[in-house]
Amino acid sequence: MEYRIQGGQIIVSLPITTPTKKIRVKRPMPGHEANPVATRSVQMEQNDYLEWQISYDTESQDDPSVLQDVVLNKPQGTRYGYELVRLLHESNGLGILSAARFAELTRLVNAPLAAGIEELEQIRREQDMQADTIATPFGFTRHHLHVPNYLCVAAAYSVEIKIAHKQRAVGNQAMIFVNLPLSQCQSQNQTALIGRSANKLEKVNYIIDGQNVDVVFDTIVAFAVASVAH
Repeated sequence: MEYRIQGGQIIVSLPITTPTKKIRVKRPMPGHEANPVATRSVQMEQNDYLEWQISYDTESQDDPSVLQDVVLNKPQGTRYGYELVRLLHESNGLGILSAARFAELTRLVNAPLAAGIEELEQIRREQDMQADTIATPFGFTRHHLHVPNYLCVAAAYSVEIKIAHKQRAVGNQAMIFVNLPLSQCQSQNQTALIGRSANKLEKVNYIIDGQNVDVVFDTIVAFAVASVAH
């Protein structure tokens, strides 16, 4: 994450040409989850949004958004405040996140949590007894996976908690995503985003100010309730 402070605002710079990375443009599709958009070859549309799998810590001290004063001693080693922690620090310092809201977050983060969404929710499989497809005559049965998903929606953003099976361990993991509508982002070359394809390595700006600082608040809440391990 790259950012700068200007006029009492946090201006975050994010790429829109990385469809396989942690920040990517997605497009809602009827009947199923949103699909990544190859913005270099496809025109961007009004409903497209930036999906950002935001982090709050890192082992690296070199990234421009690292907050080295925040040190977290975790099982995998020493880690430092990153991205979300930086946004909290800057929004608190600018005063766009009120002292009362900051205190509310402090109480929430420090409150003991017996179990979070990650520990409580389960991915459930249900057989489709009425299925008649190309595979069913050959002895295959059709199943639906019911995967819990939490969404906090505001006008200029949404925060999403997705549940998935852990890749290298037993159990589930909760993943936090910040979704930023492209209509709320600004092209760095001062041209409209909607209705065109992206330029090579193009980035956009997303402004965090007193009107939408709750994107920081709600994302921290998501991490706080997602799992006891965070």
